Amino acid sequence: MALIPDDVALSGASHSLVVRHWLGVPLCMNTLTSLAGFMLPGLALWLPSGYSWGAVLLLLASLGSLHRWPMHRFDRETLWLAATIMAVGLLWLFQSDGQGGSGRWDRFSKYALAIPCLLYAVAYPPSVKALRLGGVVGGLGAGAIALWQVYGQGMVRAAGHTNAIQFGNLALMLAVLAALQLAVGWRALSLRWRIGSAAAVLLAMEASVLSLSRGGWLALIWLPVLCWPLLRQIQLQQKTIPLRWLLVVALLLTVPLLSNMHVIKERFDLMSTEVAAYQADGQAQSSVGHRLEHWRLAWHLGLEKPLLGWGDVGYKQEKNRLVELGLFDVSTTYFDHAHNEVLDMFAKRGGLGVVMLLVFYVVPLALFWPTASRMRGIAATSDGQNVAAVQAVLWLRLSASAIILMYIAFGWTQVFFAHNSGTMCYLFMLVFFWAALHGLECSLQKYGRRPLQST
Repeated sequence: MALIPDDVALSGASHSLVVRHWLGVPLCMNTLTSLAGFMLPGLALWLPSGYSWGAVLLLLASLGSLHRWPMHRFDRETLWLAATIMAVGLLWLFQSDGQGGSGRWDRFSKYALAIPCLLYAVAYPPSVKALRLGGVVGGLGAGAIALWQVYGQGMVRAAGHTNAIQFGNLALMLAVLAALQLAVGWRALSLRWRIGSAAAVLLAMEASVLSLSRGGWLALIWLPVLCWPLLRQIQLQQKTIPLRWLLVVALLLTVPLLSNMHVIKERFDLMSTEVAAYQADGQAQSSVGHRLEHWRLAWHLGLEKPLLGWGDVGYKQEKNRLVELGLFDVSTTYFDHAHNEVLDMFAKRGGLGVVMLLVFYVVPLALFWPTASRMRGIAATSDGQNVAAVQAVLWLRLSASAIILMYIAFGWTQVFFAHNSGTMCYLFMLVFFWAALHGLECSLQKYGRRPLQST
């Protein structure tokens, strides 16, 4: 049996890496990327600023190897992703108020520093296994800390080391990534991977439920959209659709919801009551009421300056002025954002900001989405021999697409990018998933027609 180097076929190292290794470049660069890729989802929710550790390691690795990775020839799609990240970063820089102090530079720096991290990671890709393991560990950790906070410490809502909404929504995202891992690789995963992934789904979903972040649960409406490429790929491989496994995965996602149905029912009943109170007499002191009032205010402010918006400082000043005039409820002064990503961008940065936000969603989604032609090309490249690698490509594409779609849904009731956790997880999860995908597809083009080395 012809052999493919195991670290190339399974971890996604590119052909260029193999050439560099022959020239004496150490493989520890890929090890650093893999470790960082594991740390980001693996530590995100159960350690203080856990979502930053992997990003910092990746940044240090990229800065420490500036004499190497810039020599890599980057493809057009990678440059498109880098340009999108930089464009959004520049929006934060140039459309932030000068009175905001260092805040404008802090936000811009995350986007600017993500560029060398992306290029380094593409040159020295992380292993797919590291990302998978990180997601499993992250889901287990999120569930563990949520259970401890609610049942051990008596907290009303699990919040990890951030606020409950961010914690619950990111935990939900980890649950979906683990569920996709089960759904995509149901036949190839070993028993311990199945058990670990299933436990991660259950515990991460439990963390989401215990956070009481009902707005994030709306993101589950994207699951049928994500299932379509999976079913299409199974049909492409001419295998019987494993409905029993898809049902198992669906059950894992719903068990924590069903077991806490009384809590969920209370949350949605309260929401209905608060919506009715706002519609009847403008009651905006409730959780839902002040969100609806924020949306009304943000829409009003956006229409006042539809092109460039009010800016961060102008938004606060005008909001306070309108509240003093009695036009809007005082509850809108309790928060610095509008509890809706699009409306917040419209009020502060106008139509230009809304366009850039949509670009930030659409461009990565277009790059990652597992179209039929892309998956046919990968299947043809592997010639049916490298099924595990083809499944890994599908998982990477579906998982990254899920991250983007869920962020869109999170943005309906929360300004996710106003928080460090939201920005860092979106930016660097896309960086790691793109690098792993790019490296794996490059290795399939080189080695795809040879069978995998048995493990």
